[in-house]
Amino acid sequence: MKHLKIENFGPLKSADLDFGRINLIIGLQGSGKSCVMMTACYCDWVEKRISLRQSAIDFEVGSNFIDIMLSYYRAKGYLHKDTYIEYKTEFMCFSYDHKKRSFSHQWESLRWEYRRPKVSYVPAERNMVSLVSNWNRLETNYDSILDFKADWDTARRYVKNIKDILSTGISYEYDESTGMDTVITSNGNRLGLTSSSSGMQSLIPQIVHLSYLSDGIYDEEEQSKTFAEKKFALNLLDILYERINGTATAENASGQLVVHIEGRDFLFKDNKLAEQFRKQAGNFRQTDHTDVFLEEPESNLFPPTQFQLMDWITEMATDKVHKNTFVIATHSPYVLSHLLQEDLKDFKLFFTHPDDGGYFSVKTATEADIQDIYDNGSDAFFNFESFVADETV
Repeated sequence: MKHLKIENFGPLKSADLDFGRINLIIGLQGSGKSCVMMTACYCDWVEKRISLRQSAIDFEVGSNFIDIMLSYYRAKGYLHKDTYIEYKTEFMCFSYDHKKRSFSHQWESLRWEYRRPKVSYVPAERNMVSLVSNWNRLETNYDSILDFKADWDTARRYVKNIKDILSTGISYEYDESTGMDTVITSNGNRLGLTSSSSGMQSLIPQIVHLSYLSDGIYDEEEQSKTFAEKKFALNLLDILYERINGTATAENASGQLVVHIEGRDFLFKDNKLAEQFRKQAGNFRQTDHTDVFLEEPESNLFPPTQFQLMDWITEMATDKVHKNTFVIATHSPYVLSHLLQEDLKDFKLFFTHPDDGGYFSVKTATEADIQDIYDNGSDAFFNFESFVADETV
């Protein structure tokens, strides 16, 4: 379980959240949904970075932790003098107190059982890949947009084509030789993605990207690494090796069983130790699942298509092989309705609601709230106040 606490960040006064496999955030525009999304995504990435380097040194100096986050999301106006962020999983916990310019970190009991995720933030601005024909030449200072740009380029090269997207009768093709994205309508007309409908311009980038995350990312593990990436990978392997094999390093160890990784031979005296090292190294080096942070998946989509999209996302979120997680911000009652109908076992619903001084806080819907919405057809959007009344007294 992932636990996130936020105090005084952007429009948020407070949030104290436990996340499940699939999480939905609803609330007024400008009420802090994106603050929750970006903070949760960033902390997930920080956890990954610390785990893969087995060191928190990058974030321990002054305000480095928050500075990196604000730069990545271009969110400098969100910082308050008393901003506080705390994050905890079974692998580690850390916190940042801006008043003290202090970052603290400690390992938890399952430190060595960490499984590497692909952390992906899918912004509402994803349709930029559809609107800008020369996407590869687009310049922007938003690092989160640049990351999605890179992910989109990787995804479309892998996916290449999708037939009859969500039973709409519309298909997609990518021609790597020309860099062209083509939409094929049900009557066979071929259009550039930039000339297609607003619904397709919003839907296709996320469908292609999520298709890659659900499958393709596991086929491309041995991609080329930079010198720095290789250095950190070898450092991690040395740490794992010394922990499992005692004080001996790979260079001076003796043994007959060889595990060859990253161009290095790691020697072991028995198969049990060798297998333990191989498994643990695999958990850290290879993507085990994806953690997706998705803004407004319903954008420009016809309600039945929203249902079909959420059905597809639900399948990905409940995959038994790859324990993928989703955090979704939405303004759509159809998205909420579909997830409630699925009766998911590890589903969390969060409401952002007004607090003192024009700020907002976040409430986790109780089982009674969720049951009320489902049983009585209560619309959590139009009857919003009834679900947060006890929080605003």
